[in-house]
Amino acid sequence: MVNYFNPQKMAQAVRPRIIENGKYLVAQIEGSGQEADATKVLDSYFRYKEYIKKPEWLAATEQEVWSSKFLGLGSAETNALPRNLKKLEFQNPAYSAAWRLDGDPRDYNKVFTIQIAGCDYDCIFCYVPKELNLANPKLGKYFSVKEIVSCFLAAKEKSEVPMNVVRVSGGNPTIVPEMILDLWQELKIASPKTYLWIDSNLSTSEYMVALGNKFKEMLRQKNVGVVGCFKGVNAKEFATITGVMSELFAQQFETAEWLIEQGTDFYVYLPDLVYGGDVEGKLINFAQELMKIRKNLPLRAEMLAINDYQGALKNIERCAKLGRLMPATDQRVVLDAWYNKVLPRLYESSELNKFCCEVSLGE
Repeated sequence: MVNYFNPQKMAQAVRPRIIENGKYLVAQIEGSGQEADATKVLDSYFRYKEYIKKPEWLAATEQEVWSSKFLGLGSAETNALPRNLKKLEFQNPAYSAAWRLDGDPRDYNKVFTIQIAGCDYDCIFCYVPKELNLANPKLGKYFSVKEIVSCFLAAKEKSEVPMNVVRVSGGNPTIVPEMILDLWQELKIASPKTYLWIDSNLSTSEYMVALGNKFKEMLRQKNVGVVGCFKGVNAKEFATITGVMSELFAQQFETAEWLIEQGTDFYVYLPDLVYGGDVEGKLINFAQELMKIRKNLPLRAEMLAINDYQGALKNIERCAKLGRLMPATDQRVVLDAWYNKVLPRLYESSELNKFCCEVSLGE
């Protein structure tokens, strides 16, 4: 029998270990099994990624970059199901930053990433080794935001292409939103044109709320974006994927709504994991829950494909021993259902043929 845990208690346990004397615990990337390309690890504790590598995209005119020519990724893998509606900016802040700041997406394609060393979930598919998410100081290092920004600026200066995005990832960064706010305030002084991209598993809104108006002001800024990663299409599957009590499934939607109400430029990730049959029906129900928050929110949602990174394989094996298995459903079936069946059923082509950042949340 699986023992599901309370993420609030987990957050309360790891928070004091992440924050120490005004510094924050950053996971050590080097040697952790996460560095698919060790040359992209910066000073052991940070990394960079150039998300879109298509030569034709890099060589295109700015007008072409924003055109339908690059809207769909299509289907690259042999025998893969069609994914023609999958957006090019998937899992990437380049278009979001450029849209908000009236720039060229290629100027925001190279991202400097900070990985907070703590999480309140235990997701089956997580690419981060479990031990790095327990806020263990032996597997990370405490940095002040000045030190973090100094590392970013040094990497930016050495970079041969523009590096104008700082991504706060994890773990779950919103366990310690103080760090996010401090970082934004430091960037505002040292590098005001930098775009701040924030990841969240949508579990810890109480810590964001507690920071009051200063945090809300940050969320409204044009150079700030937030992506919330929903885990599972319903409460039962959420519990299996995260190890968390199923009744907290609804909290994700509540946190997303709170963020949007603050004026946040908000996006959604959803891992392409669905258990059992009726994939399309389950995805329709999930999309309709998003639509209760904002009618266009599913158009800002992207399917998160699960890759066989070393850390992910270790977590999948470990969680299987705890009775939490990965779904047998082919990920391509889920991707196809979302992009080619669910979204076209809910929206007109005029809405589908937009980049996510162009979609207005409105009311």
